[in-house]
This record gives sequence, C-alpha cells and structure tokens, in this order.
Amino acid sequence: VDQNLLVADTAHIARLTCLTAIQRSRPMGAYDEGDDDLKLAVLTKVGECMRQLLLVPSNLLGGQGTMRKQGGYPTPAPTGRFFPLWQSASLSRCCPSSFSCSYPDLTIIEEPDRAFVVTLMADIHSMLLDKRRDIREQAVVVVVSLLQRRRGIMSELLITDIPRGDHRMETVDLMNRGGFGALLVAHEATTIAENVGSAPSHKKKVQHNSGSLPGKMKYVSFFEWLERNQEQVAAVFHGIHVQASRMAITTNVGAATPEEAIENEQKVMLLKLTSQDSSDRTILGGLERAELAQRSHDATAESHALWKRQGFDDLSSGAMQWKFLLRQLKGSCTIWEGGVNFDTSLFAKSILISSLLKKRSDTNESNDEQSDMLVVSGTSLDNAKKLTSNETVKRWKLDLTEGYERQRRRFLPNYEFHGLYNIDEKFDNVQYVDETGLRAIEDANEKPTESIKPRDSDHEGSGVMITPAEMEVTADLLKMMKLEKRHDGDDYDDIMEDEDNDAYTLSAQDDASVIATHTVSGEEQSIQPTQIDVKNDRSSNDADMNNVGEDNEGEKQADVDEGEKGNIAASSYDLITGLLKAGDWPEKSYNISRCTGLEVRKALLLWCRNALYVVDGFEQTDGEGLKGKIKRLKKETTSFQVNIRQHNSEYTEQPAAEKTKGKDKSTQDSSEEEITYQHRSQRIPFSDLYSVYRRRYQLQQNALEFYDVHRNGTLIAFSTHEEREEVLSKVLSTPLPSSIFSSSVLGGSTSINYKKFMNNLRAKITSQWVQGKITNFDFIMHINSFAGRTYNDLTQYPVFPWVLADYESEEIDLNDPKVYRDFSKPMGDQHETRAVQFRDRYEALEQSYEMGDGPPPFHYGTHYSCAAYVLYYLMRLEPFSRLALSLQGGKFDVADRLFHNIGSSWRSASSENLQDVRELIPEFFYLPDFLLNSNMFDFGTTQLGKTVHDMTLPAWAKGDPKRFIRIHRQALESDHVSRNLHKWLDLIFGYKQRGQEAVTSLNTFVHVTYEGQVDLDSIEDPVERESIIAQIQNFGQTPSRLERRPFPQRVVVSAFKERGVDFSSLPSLAMLTPPFCVVGAPQRVYLRVNTVDTCKVGMAGQIDSSVGDMCLVKGQLVGVGRTCALILPSRKYCRFGGPNNGVSVHVAMTSARYREVNKVLSIHDGMHRGPISVAKPSLNGLWLVTGGIDSTVRVWKYNSQNMQLQATLCGHDGGRITCLDVSTTFGSIVTGGTDGKILVWDLRTLTFLRILNHTPSTPCSAHDGSAKCFAVKSVSINHKNGNIVTLLHSTLCVFDINGNLVANQSPDVEFEGNDMPSCAISTDCPEWMELGIVAVSGHMNGDVRLWSIDYESELLVLRHILPEHVHSCPITALRVSGDKQDTLLVGDKSGKMSACTTLKLDQLNASELTSLVAEVQSGSVTSQGHIMPGIAIQ
Repeated sequence: VDQNLLVADTAHIARLTCLTAIQRSRPMGAYDEGDDDLKLAVLTKVGECMRQLLLVPSNLLGGQGTMRKQGGYPTPAPTGRFFPLWQSASLSRCCPSSFSCSYPDLTIIEEPDRAFVVTLMADIHSMLLDKRRDIREQAVVVVVSLLQRRRGIMSELLITDIPRGDHRMETVDLMNRGGFGALLVAHEATTIAENVGSAPSHKKKVQHNSGSLPGKMKYVSFFEWLERNQEQVAAVFHGIHVQASRMAITTNVGAATPEEAIENEQKVMLLKLTSQDSSDRTILGGLERAELAQRSHDATAESHALWKRQGFDDLSSGAMQWKFLLRQLKGSCTIWEGGVNFDTSLFAKSILISSLLKKRSDTNESNDEQSDMLVVSGTSLDNAKKLTSNETVKRWKLDLTEGYERQRRRFLPNYEFHGLYNIDEKFDNVQYVDETGLRAIEDANEKPTESIKPRDSDHEGSGVMITPAEMEVTADLLKMMKLEKRHDGDDYDDIMEDEDNDAYTLSAQDDASVIATHTVSGEEQSIQPTQIDVKNDRSSNDADMNNVGEDNEGEKQADVDEGEKGNIAASSYDLITGLLKAGDWPEKSYNISRCTGLEVRKALLLWCRNALYVVDGFEQTDGEGLKGKIKRLKKETTSFQVNIRQHNSEYTEQPAAEKTKGKDKSTQDSSEEEITYQHRSQRIPFSDLYSVYRRRYQLQQNALEFYDVHRNGTLIAFSTHEEREEVLSKVLSTPLPSSIFSSSVLGGSTSINYKKFMNNLRAKITSQWVQGKITNFDFIMHINSFAGRTYNDLTQYPVFPWVLADYESEEIDLNDPKVYRDFSKPMGDQHETRAVQFRDRYEALEQSYEMGDGPPPFHYGTHYSCAAYVLYYLMRLEPFSRLALSLQGGKFDVADRLFHNIGSSWRSASSENLQDVRELIPEFFYLPDFLLNSNMFDFGTTQLGKTVHDMTLPAWAKGDPKRFIRIHRQALESDHVSRNLHKWLDLIFGYKQRGQEAVTSLNTFVHVTYEGQVDLDSIEDPVERESIIAQIQNFGQTPSRLERRPFPQRVVVSAFKERGVDFSSLPSLAMLTPPFCVVGAPQRVYLRVNTVDTCKVGMAGQIDSSVGDMCLVKGQLVGVGRTCALILPSRKYCRFGGPNNGVSVHVAMTSARYREVNKVLSIHDGMHRGPISVAKPSLNGLWLVTGGIDSTVRVWKYNSQNMQLQATLCGHDGGRITCLDVSTTFGSIVTGGTDGKILVWDLRTLTFLRILNHTPSTPCSAHDGSAKCFAVKSVSINHKNGNIVTLLHSTLCVFDINGNLVANQSPDVEFEGNDMPSCAISTDCPEWMELGIVAVSGHMNGDVRLWSIDYESELLVLRHILPEHVHSCPITALRVSGDKQDTLLVGDKSGKMSACTTLKLDQLNASELTSLVAEVQSGSVTSQGHIMPGIAIQ
C-alpha cells in the first residue's frame, strides 16, 4: 500500500506539473507571446508518459472504483508507521498557505484521471489550431494516446448536446463519422505501415532522405476535417472548457513578492562580486547597479502604467455600475421613488426624509436619546403621500426592441422627458384626457398652460420647416446637384440583387443630416447638411458649452494628457478596458458609426474572443490595431421648449423664481444644447447573437446590423466596404449557438454561405406565405427586411400599403371589394384625374432628357416613404416626438399640416395632392398608442378652428383607436387582400419597380432614390458629397428590388363550398385559425378528450399527487409533480421547494443519452434565502425564474448544468411568490404573490416596469396595504401580443403588455364554493382574431372553461366548458400545446392528466355539417375564420 501511495501521489504531482507548464506556455497577458518551445516539450513528454500520468488509486488498487467511492487514501494516524511517509509525499504538507504557488491535494479530486483528461483536452483545442505544424502533430499524438487509454471519457466529451437557436438540443458527434475516432484508426494504420516499411536499413535511409514524407502527410486528412467542422469543434470544446473550469485540478501560479525579488537579486549580485578579483569589483559593481537600476525603472514604469490602467478601469466600471444602479432605483417599487403602497414602508424616501427632519429638529431642541428613534406620525404619512403622488412614472416611450412579427408594442419609463422638454418634474401634473376632456380644459383655461414661456417670434424660424411641398424634387434641383449616374445600368442591380438583397440591407440612420441637430457626435461633425443648418446662429453659445464641458472633465482629461506625455508602453486602449467585461480583451478594433432611430454616434467596434463591443464616444486616430491612439468625442444633446396641455391649474402656481429661471434658460434658438462626454458600452456575446445582416449606410454597402436573442438591433457603419466584409466573415466563422445560422452549420456545411443562406430563407418564407402558413403582415415585414427596410433607419422605414379606401362610412363590410384600394396601382394612379397629370409630367421630362437638357424622367417628385413621412405619422409618440421637433427646427409644424385625420390623409395621398403619394407604416396594424396624444402636446389649432389632439378616426372606428387598429389588421388579413397583395409587392419590391414595367404602371420616381444610381465616389469634395447624401436621404429611398418576376399569388381556400365541405382545404386553414376554434368554422369552439393518463414523474417527496406541469411529446403525455417545472427543449425538469433552498435538474423523458427517468443531473443549492415556492423556465430553456417564500424573485441563466444569477427582483410586500411567467419574445416577466400584487419586469434590463391594478370590482383592493388581500393564483403571458392573463382570488382579467385593462369577467359572473377558479393560462391568440380563445381557467370542481373577449363591452365571454367531466377535483395545471394552439393539457390534484384537442370537421355527422354550411351561407362568418363586420363590427 505504501508503494501505491507513493506512485499515486507522484503521478498526481506529474499531472499538475504538466498542466502548469502548459498553462505557463500560453500568453499570460496582452504583452506576453508565450513559449512555444516549452509547449512542444511538454506535449512530447505527455505523449511519451501518458500511461504513467493516468495512474490513479482506482487502477492501482485493482480497479475497485474511484477516489470518491473508495474514500481515496485517508490520512494516516499520527502514531502510525505510514504517517511519516504520507507527511513527506502529500502535497498538502509540501505547500504551506503562505507560499505563492499552491496545488490541490489528491484526496479532494473525485476522479483524478477524468479531471486530468478534461483539463488537458481544454488546452488541446488551441494546440490543434497552432500555427506551428510540429505542435499540431504532437497534440494529435496526445489525443491519440488519450483515445487509446481513456476512450470512454473521450467519447463522453466529444459527443454532447448543444442548445440551438430554435429552442432545441442538437447532438454533435466529433467521435464518429470521420472525427477523432477516425484519427485513432489512421494513426494505428500509419504506425503499422511505418514499422513494416522501416525494417530494411537501406529503405530506412531512403525514407530519411526523402524528408519523412509519410510523417508529414499522415494527419492531413484529420486537419482538413478539423477545418471543415471548426464551428462544431469549437462549440464542443467550449463545453469542455466549462467542465474544466469546474474541476478541482487547478493551479494558482503567482510571483515572488517585491521584498523576496529584491533579496534574491542582491544575493545573486553578492555572489558574482565575491567571485571576482578586487580590481574588477568596482567596474562590475557599477555595471550591475546600472543594469539593476534600469530594470527597476522599467518595472516601476510598467507598474505605474498598470496602476493607471486599473484606475481607469475602476472609474469607468464604477460609473457604469452607478448609472445602472440609479436607473434600477427609478421605479414605483423601489426605495428611490416609492409607489402606490410603498410610501407607508419605513424605507420609503418620503418617510426617511421626514424622519431625518424630525431627528434634526429634536437634536436642535434637546439631546434626548429618543431623537434617534424613527418617528413616523400620521401627519408625516399624509405628507409622504402628497410628496410621492407625483413620483410615479407618468411619461413613457416606445421600447425599440422587437417582439412577435417584429412588432414593437411595449412602453418603457421615459425618464429623460422632463429634461428634454424643459419641464419641471415637480409641477408636471399632466394626465391624458380625450377630446371631450380637452375641450373642458380649454373652456376652463382660455389658453393652455405653457411649461416654459415660448421663444420670441423673431427667432422661431431658426429651423427649416420640412413639408411635402418642400421635399418635392424638381428637374432644376437635380440639375444643380450635378450627379453622375453609374454606368453599370441594370448590371449593378443584378449584382446587388445577388449579393445583398437577400438580407436586411438597411441604410444606417444618418439622422445627423435628416434630423437636424438633435444628437451630434464628434469634435467635428461628420455630416453638415446645407439645407438644415441650425448651428450657425449659436456658434458662440456652443463655444461656451465647450468650455463648460472641458472644465467639468478637466480632471479626467488631465489624466489622459499625462498618460500621453509619459514614456509608457501601455496602449491607449487601456483607458477603455473598464468598460469591458472581466476576461474580455480586444483583439482588433474598427472605427464605426453606431446608428439607432435616435442618434448617430462615432464609436469603436472591439473584437474580443467571446463577444463584440460597441463603445460610443471614442475614435482611433493614429496607429493601427490596438497600438493606435484613441480620443474622446463630445456629445451634444438638444432640449426643446414646447407647450404641454396641463390637466389642472396647479402648474400656474409655479413659484416666480422657477418661472424666471425657466425664462433665463432660453436662448435665441428654439432649442438648447448641452455638450457632454458619454461613453456607452454595449456587449454582444456570440452566444447571444441571433442574426447579422448586411446593411446600407449613406447609400453605400458598408454597414452591418446585429440582433441579439432579445431582438435588440444594433446598426453599425464601417469606414469601408472591405472592413464590413471582414467583420461579417469573422462573425460567420464563429460558433453562434443561438443564431438563425446554427441549423445551417449543423447540417454538414463547412461554413456559412451568406448569399445562399439568405436566398434559401427568402424562398422558404415566400413558400410559407403562399401556402397560408404565415400572415400577410408577417410576410410584408420579411420582404421589407430583405429589401433593406428596418425600424432602425427612419430614412428606410418599413413600407406598408394603404389597404382601405372607405374612411367615411358608419359601418364597413370587409367582404365588399369596393372598400379596398386598387393594389395593382401605385398611390399616384388611384384616381385617373391625378394620374393624367403625372403622365404628362413624365412625357415632358422625357423629351427634355432625350434632348440632353434634364435628368431622367419620373412621374413623382416625392416618394412614398422617407424620414419626414415616418415622423409625420409618429409625432405623438415618444421618442419620435423629439425627432419631429428636430426635423422642424425645434417646434411642431403648422397644425393644418400635421397628421390629425386619417380620412384626410388618405384623400391627400390618393387623389387631392400632387405632392403626396405616401404609403403607410407597420404601426397602423398593431399599435393604437400612436393615434393618441398621451403626452398632451399642444399641437395648435387648424384654420378651421379645430384643436389638433388625438387622431380623427373613420366613422366605423367609433372613436376607438383599438377598434380602428383591430379592423385595419383584419382588413390586411382578409381574403381580398390575400388574393391581391402580390400585385402591390410587384410595384414596391418586384419587377414593376424599374424599367419599362414601372413606366407603364405609373411607378417611376426620381432616379437618385434608386439603389446604385448615383456614383458618390466621383464627388471629391467631402462637403459637397455629404450635402448630396443628405438631400437624397430627404427625398426618400426606394427599396432594393427583390424579384425580376411577378411575386406568386397567395392561395386562398374556403372550407365550405356550394355543395358541401372541402376537407382538403382544412390543412391550409389550420395555421391561421384562432386558438381552439374549429378549423373552417371558427365561430364554433369544441374540445374532446383524447388521452387520459396519470402523472408519475417527479412525485417523490410530495405531500399530494398534484400535477405541476405537462407537455406532449410525439403523442405521449408527460407530466411532473406540483413542485416541478418542465424544461421543454432539453426534456428535463427542475424540482424546487426543498430544504436546500435551490433546485435540482432531473431527466423527464428517456432519450438516447439518458435512459433513466427522474435521474438527477445537477443540484443547485442556496439559490434563495428560503425555500423556493415557484419556478418557471422560459420556452427556449435558456432562462429560469424562481420565486421564494422570502418574497424575492430571482432570474437565472441556465446553460447545460450551470445556473448563473442575473438579478434579484424585489417588489412584493412580504409573503411568498405564488406564480410567475416569463416571455422571451417580448422580454417580460410577470410575478404574483400572497400580497396580492402583480408586477411586470423587463427581462432585458432586469428592472421593474409597472404594477397591474385590478378593477374596483375585484374582491380585494390588491394594493391598499390591507392584510385581507387575497393571493394571486395565476399569471400568464400571451407570446404573440404580450397580453397578460391574471387570476386574483376569483377574478379573471386580461391586461395588455403596457398594463392597460383589456377585459375582465362580467360582474354578473360570480364564482362560489367549488366553482371557484384554481388556475388560469393565456393562449397565443392575437387581438385581431376576435373569435379566438384568449384564456382558459381550471376550477375547484374539475371544470375547464374557455374564454373569449367581447371588445365592445370589454368583458370576457364564456365560449365553452369541457363537456367530458374527466376531472372531479381541483385543476392544478394547464398548458396549451401545439403550433396550431389546438391542444389543451389538463392536470388535477389527484395526479390525473388529460389531453384535449379541437374538434375537426371530418368528425362531425351530416346534420352538424348541414347546420354549419347554413351558418356560412347566411354570411355570419367568413370562410377563413376572420371576423365579419356583420357579426362583431357593428
């Protein structure tokens, strides 16, 4: 045994020595190149001594098991005879804690051989890709040796499951099919051939002289395979790295302390001096001292550079953390602001202030000890409520992230509103009112109260007023521009169609030219539009601002200057490392412009190993790569002076000092600017990258747009086209497990062919639309994206058609073709009278062009889409209001020219105005908020005396914006539009966009609006070039042409024919049928029970048999217990509620990898301070949200076996969390607790958003602080529109994504006793499908009820009760399954589960079919399941 002990410890020391040497051979920092010779030497020895290195106690003791199972070598008793041997051999005795280099002892490692293999393989990956051939081949030898001796461990490492972007787990096998397994076979065959061929001595000599050709070529096929599959290999080795990081076999390599280093150096010098003669000591001593002094000076300089770099790291990261923390503290459920119920808390801000004032008063009066106590009197509480009454968020702005069908529905707190519009937050008592309320205010106050006194009239015209008339392009203007046309002709279009039209070719938002001076970055403006010059009149003011900015930044700037003057080898990139995540280091940088819908800022793109960074406010000036110098750029932000319609007259009581202050702040301009330094760092990890697309910027192909898993878009423009392609190529060669490209790589492709991928994607989406699998709205959004239209660029915003032509009727029949526009004609050809004038214009311009005296002919001098038109539609909605102000020189346009009447806008664009041919934008089909003046801006009064406030809607909308949006979307999805939409697509994106077809179709615009028609490279003067670009962008830009052939027509089918039912059409109707409605007859809802089973998984340890969650896999009903939640993509489940205050992950269903159900895969302890009461994984399996009995909610990122805490959300007033739901589609988390509160959180920023307030009819006022509040039973999110279904006590409600009540149950519906609902879930029914089921409730008596919404009364309507009473005890779990939303899974307290599916027409008898045919023929419903005006739109 003693010999085995020595052998095991010796092998352990050897393993650690090899791993440490390999670690030291790698670069240890930015300036360390590593030691390749050491690396090769270690690999050689490892390959030679692999058998000895793998000696572990299990095989020394006859293979009796691992260290953990056998207990390893226990520490001998101090009196035993083996104790001196252990004491001399054990590492734990050799390395005291005071030493700078420590190693883990053998006894603490569970499986030493496996730990060694995993850690070694984590380092092998980089060596297989090394630039030196001998290192690569020696690494192969090590891998072969591991395969020979530990094939089981290697197979487990090289065959693994990897999560992909489509919410599934993909098995990647690097062991078989030409992978590492084939390497082992090839190595053995080559070894045998070499041994046979080297037997005769003369042959051996010939082989040696030939240069060992077989030795060079024997691994060629393996390295070719490795290069072809580098994405898969990198993904697998990433998992190996993760495993290695969790192993105990790690080393901490350190350096000697300064005192020890000095002492050692002095000893060496002393030895050298004493060995020399006395005559040489003086000279040698001087040389040694000089050398030592130089080294000390260099070390000191390097230390100072390091200290300075760390100081900047602390400053930068500290500032970012403070900013993030302060933003988190702003919210109605935080200490910073308080809330509806939080103002009674001892930690509320008002209470703290009151307490401090009380303490100060008591201290001044006496020194009584009672003054230190927290005093909260009734008066102070009343004052606190008054103080906090205006502190809740009242101003909101649109969230620019995208949800389902790329819709932007969610609103976020608009904290910058008051500073932007110069409104004192203390006196902002604005409350939205409709037209009736507005007239009442105007009657009470003859003139609307102004937030700040407006500017003098002689200075109001400093900005340029952009109107449709002034945006019209004339032939004279085109002559003055002197633009040279590209000579490529249609060939250029062919090239662009092949290369870039397959992606979102978005033009980056150059709103510095289009949006005047709202936000300008750079010490010198990169864009100076001649037609929008607002800066000339305030140059002196800007100079003063510059001085102030420099004074404020003096200390930081001095540090930068000192660093530049000092003789330091550190790169100036050290200044921004504090903005990076720990462990990230830039490998390359690019100068870019970051573009959003709000600003264009110069920035740096930093390429790191695991992520991209976009860092605003920096620019690289001198040098290349990371050795260049960077400088900080100033940011100018503009504020505006606007009139706000106050809801009451409190603001008129603003103190005189405040009014004077506001007046003094005014300048000679209609807006103010403040120059600051702002550096925002955005990290885009490759693991979270969802997609990347080529884009246009300033009419050039030099931009990219990145989307992360939260659908947050980042548009960046490079200096050159070559840089763009370089970054795109690097991104596509990087493992992107969550992206749309991941499935393409796993299909066996060696690399991603961007052009081919986008072509296939567009063909796939077009086919789905033709077959009726996606909606018209979704298809138009996809086509806009492929053609370069995007939300992130106002100059290339998505284009949607005018759908309806009837905006005057009291009622509208969507079955009548006469209510629709002519989709085969552009807007300029909708009425013949105006069309004749456009034809005459074209003919006149054509004659001038043929004579060489004019530009190419065109029909329209304006465009159907440009930035001004987008802001014309969205002027009421923040953050677009500020852009509209910038475009109009700091104030809103004249009231008569504002967007105030939809019917008038249709008439103007279709018939009345020769300068108006505009189309619509996507918001017309899903966002009613842009039609309301919720911010109460004062837009003025028209010449007819009408006050411009909310939009004037068509008569059939009944004054309800939600109703208008709902009917408008139904019209877009109607059969008539589906049959004719391809004609409009031909005009905008297809073969009628250009050429003779465009001329014939009256569809020709100014030539400079078409892609590739202007040769910008021929313009040498940069000022003139930027001016031309700005003018072209103001004209508008035509989308890229996608098709040279007609778009295919969508197939529109009907289930009911004259002679009966066409059963073959049902599959085409299924995808767009409302949830749980009968396909072909959506007015009918009927479910039948198909499967009944008993829940058996995850029941161990439960006090009852309640079902907690269910799913349907290949027709098999799988359920888990009450304290479990299913992780659907990986077929696992997590168990919670145990005494470990954490969760454990188990196998839910058997698979090729896991054969045993309920097997424990991982355990995660201490996730909360108390037991977890509820847990909910996201649908993609990447997030886990947990709620505890400690009233906190925690958000975790789940990756294989790792749980990474992202945030702790605190907002519930005590008690446990009872229910929660998470939606990655809209980035929302909803939580409910025993305190009766229902809170909404932002998953992307992990901050509080809003609280849902139930109607007064609720049995409990959930937020009044009463102890009688009922617990929230259920919350559930609709993943297609963000609506939230809530069940509080017995009240079922539906809220929209912004917290507005959509519908609740009728007051006549009361539940008592066993009828009480026990749980509820939401379906994914969009609001335009009015007949669809929106909510399902389970009840105490086992009933299951399905609910729809009556949008007229805003009440929930009971549509169906499950007729087969399978369940007789309380329902505990519900889940809607299937892509078609036609399967309902039900589980109860007894453990019984059932699967119910929607009835199909072919299951009905003849009499039932006859009744349905009569209903359809009577015109009560449509054949496709869309709501008919005759039924629901009365």
